[in-house]
Amino acid sequence: MTDSAGQQPRDGKRLKPGFLPVYAVELLFREEPKLDPSQILQGIHQRIRKTAINTGPFRETEQVENEALRRKETTGSDQFELAAVFYHGDYTVTFTDAEVPAQTRLFDPRPIREALNWEGVLQQSWKWEGGAERLEEYRYTVTLCDWYAAMLPFERRMEMFQSVLASVVETTGCDAVYWQPSGQLIDARSFLAAHANEPLYGALNVRVYQMQRQDEVLVDTLGLTALGIPDIQCRVSGLTPDRVIPMIYGAAYYLYGNGGRVEDGQLLGGAGLRWRCEEQPSVLAPERAVIDLNPGHPYYSGTQTEDPVGLEKEESFGDEWPEESESGYRLREEDGTEFRSEREYRIQERQRAAAAEAEASRSSRAESDGDRER
Repeated sequence: MTDSAGQQPRDGKRLKPGFLPVYAVELLFREEPKLDPSQILQGIHQRIRKTAINTGPFRETEQVENEALRRKETTGSDQFELAAVFYHGDYTVTFTDAEVPAQTRLFDPRPIREALNWEGVLQQSWKWEGGAERLEEYRYTVTLCDWYAAMLPFERRMEMFQSVLASVVETTGCDAVYWQPSGQLIDARSFLAAHANEPLYGALNVRVYQMQRQDEVLVDTLGLTALGIPDIQCRVSGLTPDRVIPMIYGAAYYLYGNGGRVEDGQLLGGAGLRWRCEEQPSVLAPERAVIDLNPGHPYYSGTQTEDPVGLEKEESFGDEWPEESESGYRLREEDGTEFRSEREYRIQERQRAAAAEAEASRSSRAESDGDRER
């Protein structure tokens, strides 16, 4: 067992590039919050019953361990002072000589540094509303991180972290969360509403970049590598991002639910829609190994040499649909209509287009008949 709580225990394996032994987010506030650790603990007990608390005084070594956070690029000053340490008995890590509870650590409020450049974060924070003007209202940040949690299975680690974060947000009145590992800003109320059904809400960011060619885009994820899961990328031409994004989300949750593993050459998707997987270096920063998705000819613009079967073909489908797409991801229309897979969504769109074309044809004939009568 290591002496420093800020280091992941070693088993002879090197850490994967991009993996975060200490996972942290920053809670943003307009006014300096008054943290009440005992009240926060009550909220945590609603989600994690076996939780104990330490509010200090803290050992000198614990203060030194916080250098792991000082080395991170944060929105606040580097004067990290512990407010509380929570010990979660339902989430334990086993070492050679002991079994210890994973921890989460909450730090005192710090003033947000001036002249921060949020431009890159805002460009890829698709769920964020209010723009830079809203960000300018925030004056204080509170850091929440995990400790001794890096050896937990990633699903358990995220479950613990999200539960504690939800309790802190509810108790403190936090307005927004800067999710450093996924490079995005999240509205705190939106997180509370979504996290129970979307375990990667906030932790997973899907980014969209216009490439050099006018019709070429790259869609990738950021945040999975931090948990030990490969991020995903897909480079396409002539295929709009709204067609790629659902598949990216679906693949991300497929990996999350299947141990983070996928084989080169494996096909993901529903019947009639197969996207080929292959591990590759990431095209965009940060540098990491990713799963490259290939939707096939004529859309794929990446470097895979084999083409998946299905997407480039026009297929006839019956009325029987699978209960879920393989990824489990469900598309939703603006009116709330759900589709079991992107395949169903694409067919629905073709039916709409055909109906619109037929209606236009009828209107044209009606106008022509009217002209002849006149």
